[in-house]
Amino acid sequence: MVSSDYNSKQIVELDRSKWDYVPSIGLWVAKEKILFGRVSFYNAQKKLYYSNNQKIPTIPEFREFLKYTKENDKEVYNKIIYGRSSGPEFLDAKFKKEEGKWIVYFHNFDEKGKIVEKFEELDENTLMDEREQISLDNLLEYPTKQGLPTNRVPRGVGSSSVYYTPPQDFGGSSALNYCLGGINYPWVNNGNSKALSLDCSLHRNSLGFVRATLRLPQLKE
Repeated sequence: MVSSDYNSKQIVELDRSKWDYVPSIGLWVAKEKILFGRVSFYNAQKKLYYSNNQKIPTIPEFREFLKYTKENDKEVYNKIIYGRSSGPEFLDAKFKKEEGKWIVYFHNFDEKGKIVEKFEELDENTLMDEREQISLDNLLEYPTKQGLPTNRVPRGVGSSSVYYTPPQDFGGSSALNYCLGGINYPWVNNGNSKALSLDCSLHRNSLGFVRATLRLPQLKE
């Protein structure tokens, strides 16, 4: 039985050819990202929220989406891993340094399907050094609680590697001193193809994309 907290019209109209259901997180994730233009991340989040109760995936949710598509939807997985960059895809992670400690803010669906903001201290084992190549397989299988690489992550090779940039302290007022997490798709520099990158130092008003998630029951074929 479908909970009354879910939008029944939304369930009926869901085009499953455009979404993947990821059992490990209980979410439907859009196969395509959407260009939001040069708007703030939280305006983008709000716009999704008011559009059929959708939200942007957190870093751990996006990691589970990658793991799922790697085994079950190669077309989507390959587009993420080997596609060309046209701007970052923002993920739901706001990093802010408070009283000398890094805090990450994000949103989850609660048990009634409502979107709520949460925050937690960054895992003490998080890799805080920029690295050109870390192992994608290790990041997918052995991340921190927040979905980031640990300080013991091994080096990756070729398409099995990820460029990683940790949260950055930009200074300034406490209201403005934060950065966002996101995925930069493979790009070309001086004729050399670069790997996918996980960037936790994105500017809040960067031009970029977002991807929607929905919390709905898994629909039977």
